[in-house]
Amino acid sequence: MDIRTADDKRAAIEALLNEARIEANLLRMRIERYRSVIASTRLIMGHELKRPTTAICGYLDLAREDVEKANLPEALACIDKARAEADLLAELNAFYLELLHVDGASGDAHVVPVDVVKTIDEALEHLPEELRPRARVSVSTVGDIPKAMINRNALKLIVINLLENALNYSEDHTPVRVEVEAAPDKRGAADTDLLKIRVSDEGEGIAADDIKRVFQPFVRLDGGKIDGAGLGLTLVRSLVDMCGGDISIRSKQNQGTTVNVTLPLSIDDRWAGVVSP
Repeated sequence: MDIRTADDKRAAIEALLNEARIEANLLRMRIERYRSVIASTRLIMGHELKRPTTAICGYLDLAREDVEKANLPEALACIDKARAEADLLAELNAFYLELLHVDGASGDAHVVPVDVVKTIDEALEHLPEELRPRARVSVSTVGDIPKAMINRNALKLIVINLLENALNYSEDHTPVRVEVEAAPDKRGAADTDLLKIRVSDEGEGIAADDIKRVFQPFVRLDGGKIDGAGLGLTLVRSLVDMCGGDISIRSKQNQGTTVNVTLPLSIDDRWAGVVSP
């Protein structure tokens, strides 16, 4: 055996291994940097957004007093609408902090008895007025709907995003229908009840191949014609999963789309001990 050749091979392998170690260390440093940036962003979102939200609410309350004294009903309605949006922002910020605790394994997403139909009605107030949600959205129930043991903010965000999608992706003169039903769970042996929410529109529909992609982040099927980042359905699916439910879409092109959300009505073992007082 040629000793120098074996030594050369050994040196070449060692050099390659050293290069791989250097690249691995650089990659590790980049990952840690990204983790640090993400962690900082989450802390800023959770801690700092409360400050301007509180200030906005305070200024709106002061403005409301003056507008009310001046007897300007239209301006008063605008201020009340802005105050409701500021309150929603405060709710979402609190929900975000709650989810940070869940992600850090230091807390859980709280569930409380929620009036589902009332929550859907509240969601309509937070949709853009240009979409005419009050005129276009109809809500119906199948039988009695008991209060659902669920995270209220999660349910509200699910409904807001589904309704905004349905309104955006259908013609202005067409209706959007919401149907709510409490039904027994026939999927397993457990004697539990399910909350079913169906949101239907008469829009242009979604192609069969695209239905598989709509829950992926940043997927846009409209070519950017409608404002948004393509995260609405991704968020909805994440929240439905968090609540222990399922979501599916049935759609035909030029005939409309129906989104079916199924959520547990009562607390199962996954939520034991998590109920808010």
